[in-house]
Amino acid sequence: MSTGITSQGILDFHSHILPGIDDGSRNWDMTMEMLQLSWDAGVRAMVATPHFLPWGHRLRKEKVLALTAEAQERAQRDLGIDMKIYPGEELYYHSGLLQDLEEGRALTLAGSRYVLVEFSEQASFREIHTAAASFRRSPWTLIIAHVERFESLYREQDLQEILDMGALLQSNAEEMERGFLDRRKRWLKKRYDARQITFVGSDTHDPVKRPPLSDRSLRWFRDHLDASYREALLWDNAVRLLEQRE
Repeated sequence: MSTGITSQGILDFHSHILPGIDDGSRNWDMTMEMLQLSWDAGVRAMVATPHFLPWGHRLRKEKVLALTAEAQERAQRDLGIDMKIYPGEELYYHSGLLQDLEEGRALTLAGSRYVLVEFSEQASFREIHTAAASFRRSPWTLIIAHVERFESLYREQDLQEILDMGALLQSNAEEMERGFLDRRKRWLKKRYDARQITFVGSDTHDPVKRPPLSDRSLRWFRDHLDASYREALLWDNAVRLLEQRE
């Protein structure tokens, strides 16, 4: 069932739908279930963002690209849905990340100059500031994944400083299902009110415990955001970035 939340559909900017490559989907059956659930919620495009970690096994970008193409093909063939799937990675921040990008080991989003980066939830403001400064001097633009997790950015002046350095923010839709008194939700609501969030994703890892976008997780956006910002947040901003439209 489509939400009718935007005129063109929804783009899920952050997902772990590729099978057997990280702690997301375990196999193709699970991937297909996640894609179908997403489609039923009105999602028409997704970014596959498996983890890229600085320790142990690092994903080979060729495998990510191949699995992304296969997921899109299987969705069309097996489910009969025309889901557009873009390749990317969720890059864990570490001191060698820019070198990994320079040497082609880490993937940007759909070959763009934008990168989705996660930090330790205990990351200090200084660490995130250092990362933002490094990216500002690089060819790539930093997008902070699930920004609501980083309490070191909860002071408005600190967050604004990071934004002034050119960083963009992605949030997980499910956070707005929390109770009104939840600190994280209250902080996020202020960010949406200020239009500081640029992208929204599910961060789905499986169909049940960390599920795809749904009518429930999208309800707050439909009920509380004006149509122009909702359209930008759930579709236009991401499509413009992924398809290199300036």
